[in-house]
Amino acid sequence: MKKILALVMALVMIFAMCACGKTAAPAEQAAPAEEAAPAEEAAPVEEAAPVALTDVTICGTNGKGDTQSIAHENFAAYLNELGGWNAVAMVSSEMGSTDDVLEQAMAGAAVTAATDPARIAAYCPGIGILMMPYMFDSYDQLDGLMETELYKGWCEELKDQGLVLLTNNCITGFRMYVTKNPVNAPADLNGVKIRTMGSAIAQNSINAMGAVATALNQNEAYNAIETGVVDGGEWQIPTIYSLRLYEVCKNISFTKHFLLTGSIVCGSAWFDTLSEEQQTQMTETAVKAYGETKAMVQEYETKYIDEMVKDYGVTVNENPDIEAFKEATAFLYSDDATTGGLDFLALRDELYAQMGIA
Repeated sequence: MKKILALVMALVMIFAMCACGKTAAPAEQAAPAEEAAPAEEAAPVEEAAPVALTDVTICGTNGKGDTQSIAHENFAAYLNELGGWNAVAMVSSEMGSTDDVLEQAMAGAAVTAATDPARIAAYCPGIGILMMPYMFDSYDQLDGLMETELYKGWCEELKDQGLVLLTNNCITGFRMYVTKNPVNAPADLNGVKIRTMGSAIAQNSINAMGAVATALNQNEAYNAIETGVVDGGEWQIPTIYSLRLYEVCKNISFTKHFLLTGSIVCGSAWFDTLSEEQQTQMTETAVKAYGETKAMVQEYETKYIDEMVKDYGVTVNENPDIEAFKEATAFLYSDDATTGGLDFLALRDELYAQMGIA
């Protein structure tokens, strides 16, 4: 019996030892994952065609910092904000003189010119009255101009001649004499060579006041004064400052003989290629941008005069003999060489009535 028990115990120990020494069977390898089917290639996204922008260059001859130049830059910016435009402002005569740009516009170039009523009177004589000497005596008087029937008629007349008058509300300022010697009355201008604009109205008016009118491009004026080609000129305060004319002329006389407005024009050949929406944008944006100039001019006149007097030694005559200058130029309203043969006396009365000027 004992032998049997011993045998059983021995067998149990042998089995136990085998169990302890047995290695676990290796885990079954996972079946290889099925290869994913290749994803279908996404259809290429078609890029939207770039929107074609309409190019236009806003041109001016006045220097940086001039209120009209600021308005040119604003006009370009306002157009670009609308989308669809690539408008660029070029000032300081970068695109040439006013006459050069006007010629480009009439030839169909995508440009606007900042001209004036006296210049475009060559194509529409009636509008020249806006530049006649002592026609207006305050900036506010021009507020109702573009609602008058006369103005609307001038726009149509200009369109027939190849020009689109976008707006005429660009207040540039009253023109003053800028000279080396003081000017108080017409007698002080006798024999004095004065740079002025190239229109018959401007030249005949300056001559009537006793000076020798000399037409020069604006970008030539500084050197012409410095070298003695001319003795001075007549400009508005912001332009006197922006062109640094105080460096070569130390006397400014507040004769206020012209109220200069910028006539912002483009060529009808180019304008007619625009969509109706773009034409509306051009005109409405021009009215907006240049309508801001009245307040701007009034602010900058005071600022620039103070600086020129304090920092550059300029002498200002705020009270010249205005009545003497008015008397000297009164006959021009009946002078055919100045009016283009129109009766400016009757036209002045009609315009005043339409504008509500007593």
